[in-house]
Formats: sequence, C-alpha cells, structure tokens
Amino acid sequence: MHCLKHYFDPEFDYTDLKPVEKNDGSVDYYNMGYVQSVIIGQVLAQWEKPAEDGSCGLGLRHFAKRVLPRGPNTKVNPENPDQLIATRNGYVYYNEDDLITVKELLNVRGDVSISTGNIFFVGDMVVHGAIKSGLDVKANNINVKGVIEQANVHAAGFLKCNGGIKGNSKGFVESKGTLRTSFSENATLVSSGNIIIDKNCMHTVVYSEGKFAVKGRFAGGKCYSDKIVFIGEQLGGGLSAPSQVVVGYNPIILLQIDKISTQISILEDDIRKLQKIMSNGASTTAEFTQKIEKCEMKIRFLRNKKKQLWGKIQQTERLENCRIMIQGVVKPGVEISIGPAYMQVDEPLENVFFYYENNEIKVGSPALKSYN
Repeated sequence: MHCLKHYFDPEFDYTDLKPVEKNDGSVDYYNMGYVQSVIIGQVLAQWEKPAEDGSCGLGLRHFAKRVLPRGPNTKVNPENPDQLIATRNGYVYYNEDDLITVKELLNVRGDVSISTGNIFFVGDMVVHGAIKSGLDVKANNINVKGVIEQANVHAAGFLKCNGGIKGNSKGFVESKGTLRTSFSENATLVSSGNIIIDKNCMHTVVYSEGKFAVKGRFAGGKCYSDKIVFIGEQLGGGLSAPSQVVVGYNPIILLQIDKISTQISILEDDIRKLQKIMSNGASTTAEFTQKIEKCEMKIRFLRNKKKQLWGKIQQTERLENCRIMIQGVVKPGVEISIGPAYMQVDEPLENVFFYYENNEIKVGSPALKSYN
C-alpha cells in the first residue's frame, strides 16, 4: 500500500462552494476559494509512509503502485523523486484519467457573482458571462464576454471586455497591458499600456500610460494619457457634461496623487464631523481631541507624500510630440492640458488636433495630419 499526501484538496468541487467562517464568527460570502491556484515549482503531492498496520492516514490516498499520478503540466521533482510539482502557473485538479493536472486557462462558464465569490487566479481567465457588482477579480490576461458592472477587476496582462463596462461610479478596471472594451460608463480605467474603446466612453476617468483611443464619443469624464489621445466622433458633451484631457505627465503617478487627495478629503470630513460633535457639548472632549489630532497627523503625512510625488513626476520627454486628435467634433467647455499649458474650448471645432508649441496649446487640422 502506497500513501499519497496532497497539497491541494483532491475532492474540491467549484460547483459546491461554501461560505468561509471568519475568526470572529462572521461568514465571508465573497471569498469562497473558487479555484485552487498553483505556481511553477509548487509541490502538489508527495509519498508518505503508511501507518504500522499498513493503512494510509486520514486525508491520504491509497495507490497500489508507487507511481505518481502525473498529468499535464506536472513532473516529478528532480530534487525529490517522492514529490510531484507544477511546471506551469494555473489551477490543479484530478482529470478524467485520475491524473493530477495543472491547467493554465480558467474558464468561468457563467457570471462571476455571489455564487462564485471573488476570483483570484495566477493564470489567464475567460469569463463567459458578466462580472457582477461588488465582486473582485484578479488574473493574468482576462477576457470578459459579458458586462463588467460595479466591480474591481485587475489584469496582470491584457484585459478585453466584449460586453462593455457599466461601473455605476465605483467600477475600477485595471490592466498592465492593453485594455480594450466595447464601451465604458461611470467607471475608472487604468492601464500601463494602451486603452481602446470601440464605441463610447461616458462619465469615465481614464489613466493610460500608452495611447488612449475612443472610436465614438468621449464625454463627461477625464483622461490622463502619456502622449497620444484619439477621439473618433465627439469630444465633450456641452457645458452640462464637462470633459478634460491631460497629456504630458505620467498618468499612473497622477492616479496615486488623486487617491491621496481623496484620502485627505475623507479625513478632513471626519475632522469636521468630530468638531461639530464637540461644539454640541460632548462630555468626552478629550477623546474627540485625540481623534482629531490623529486625523491631522495622517493629513500631514499624506500631504508630504503628495508633495514628494509631484516632485517625482516628470513631463513627457518632448511635449512637442504630444497630440490630442479629434476627427469629429470638439464641444465647447472641453478642457485641454499639455504639460503646463492649458486651454478651454469656447466654440465648436471639427477635425482638429491639439499640440504644444512655445509653451502654448495650438490647434491644427486635419486631425491625423501629424500622427505617427
């Protein structure tokens, strides 16, 4: 009798997930371990000695022959022949031939929802449905067939969303590679590469270290891009939907600065609430004073950090290479910034590009004249 110890749950069933009970007794309905991720070189299973009576201990599997059940993307550890290790990043399971297997691509055959919980995976993922509101998803390359709702989605590689993004003002979608979606509404998009919107981008904040391109309309939002912005049909939506485009600075550092500004605003609001309670004659004035002092200390720290980031941020090497190109119409009220230069559009423009020259923003036509 040969006994095999597993470093994963061989009986795992992703269709029968159970909420996890926390240490405080509460139940976590969002992190139910949808997938068993493993990385290259990780030990998956190992032979163990049987008990004195020849039986295998609790949790060990019995094998008639001492042959590791090696399936795809696994191998015997060259440093320890009793161990089976992973040769790829992915998820581990027993396949139909009863062999331990690591699969690199995770297919979620429906929605990422409360029934799946959050999904964190080391490999590539295809979501054949939607990513529902309130869920977190992290993987390498991510392909979403449905809609991304008010969710937090992070891709270490590229991210593609066929169904579009409806963020409800809190959706946050980030990728290290290219981010491409059919449309975006009320969301924040962040990419260390290019961001491409096949239709419209409305009321969305965009941070793109590469090129930012919208084939339809961009209105009611802000765009921070390194050098190149292209809008196909329309930039801005009139004074009721102000739009801002900023190029010439590192957008990821600008994102960090914006996050710090938000934290400072929250702390300042907390101070005002505490001061209001104190002004109403609270008997625990000393306690509130201490809380205010802690908030003020955090604000000083954050302001100093923000100042350091502003000192760190660098303009694009050549602002003269920056281009904001609109083949369609630019509506009045649109704000354009290239490095330190600023312009507000006062009248409709069509088929133009904005560029930097002699410390000013100038307007040229046609839109694609200087595109490289």
